[in-house]
Amino acid sequence: MMTLLLAASLFLQADPPPSKESVKDALERFAKAYKSKEASERATAVTDLSKTPDDKVVAKLCALLVVDDRTVRIAAAKGLSGVTGELRKKAVTGMGRAFGPMQDGLGHAVLKANLRSPDVATSKAAIEAAGSIRDKSFVSPMIEHARYLEAAAREASNVGPGGRTVQGGGIIPGSGTPGDPDAPKRARALTPLLQKSLELITQQTFKTFAEWADYWKRTEPDFKVPK
Repeated sequence: MMTLLLAASLFLQADPPPSKESVKDALERFAKAYKSKEASERATAVTDLSKTPDDKVVAKLCALLVVDDRTVRIAAAKGLSGVTGELRKKAVTGMGRAFGPMQDGLGHAVLKANLRSPDVATSKAAIEAAGSIRDKSFVSPMIEHARYLEAAAREASNVGPGGRTVQGGGIIPGSGTPGDPDAPKRARALTPLLQKSLELITQQTFKTFAEWADYWKRTEPDFKVPK
């Protein structure tokens, strides 16, 4: 009984979908604000727009993932990361369409770069889009990024009297690059998504990314995406 009451209360607390009028007003306000010459102001306009969850808003945010200044693209990705339910499915589809134009062209190049973004929302958007597009060219970058995150997270966590360093953020073993102190948080958020997108593309599943790397080394030359 208590569970039913709790579920009912959560249902009643859920925000109702925006009205057509509020969506229209939000899009009109965005259109005016987005004319600003300042990237920071355009990014704010995107953030404000994302507060009105609707099909048209999701479509607009998806389109903004591959244009304009980096701050604007990050604002769009963060806005998309907050949508839920049926809108989430539409967001993933829209991200695939935004990143998908031209085989190995601009859209794919932007997506591959965004996979490695230090911003979690941007990286999430790119990973989900890669799984939606299901192109084999995304497999290697995703495996490489997953293994980087794992190694960087281990190194960043190796801090204190019991670790090799006092401050952490040293050189990631085998990489020759400075450590990444935010890697543990990003690894927790992103590695499950990387696993899921790899499974969507290949129709395979492995427990570790080392196994993924071994599988891809053997199969990449002749691999064809299963239908």
